[in-house]
Amino acid sequence: MKFIRLTAILFTASLLINSCVKQDPQTPPSTAHYDPNLPVQATIKDIATMGLNMNIASSRIMGDTTISGIVVANDQSGNIYKQIMIEDDSKAGIVIYLDKTYLYSDFPVKRKVYIKLKGLTLTNYKGLPEIVFSADAAGNTTGIPSGLITNYVVKASYPNPLPVTECTIIDIKSNPNKYLNTLVKITGVQFDGTSNNVPYAQASSIASGTSRTIEDCSHTASVVMYNSGYASFQSLTTPTGNGTLYCICSQYISTVQLLLRDTSDVQFTSPRCP
Repeated sequence: MKFIRLTAILFTASLLINSCVKQDPQTPPSTAHYDPNLPVQATIKDIATMGLNMNIASSRIMGDTTISGIVVANDQSGNIYKQIMIEDDSKAGIVIYLDKTYLYSDFPVKRKVYIKLKGLTLTNYKGLPEIVFSADAAGNTTGIPSGLITNYVVKASYPNPLPVTECTIIDIKSNPNKYLNTLVKITGVQFDGTSNNVPYAQASSIASGTSRTIEDCSHTASVVMYNSGYASFQSLTTPTGNGTLYCICSQYISTVQLLLRDTSDVQFTSPRCP
């Protein structure tokens, strides 16, 4: 009787364990490579060119058009705030202004996204084409509210090959519109004599941002790198060597400037040019 009773108890326990195992939720399948394949009616170049052809502070509400692109920059280091930059095969880029922080968790670099433009606003913000939620007559803009982001921005596959355009400082300054909001690679450059071996930016208590100067080896071409006082790398020291720089090409009114995603994009490991 004891054997039968013990067997019954073990059998019942086994059923309970199996039942518990069956009721455990399964790990959801990964959606990292999922692409909803939304219909795309325009390239980023089409939309960016439209914005660049507007007067500064001008804007227009967009119709039923969808674009897609790869995220090339986000707010992870704090040097870019409430924005992502996306780029597509047309070799053009555009800013998407989102009223939310920690965007990099949803929109890491190399993620593909679709932007449903209907009801959003295209604006020329101080020389840059941007997609925003709204803009007033003075050019002040509002980002897409955090609660509405999924209505307009659709996440797709990750990771994807990162578009990078190799160019020179002279290339950028002679035709900035070609490179705006895109990830570029510039070789043979360094911080100039006043910008090397100093903090990337002054503290935010002193200035919201600081301009540092990047020059080529011939000392015939230079361009401003604008670094935020709120960036995580604000207090780090700029390297003294020469090398390769990855950055986002930007513009403030008529001044071309470079935006750093993170200091890992500053690969100045070669000896400094005299």
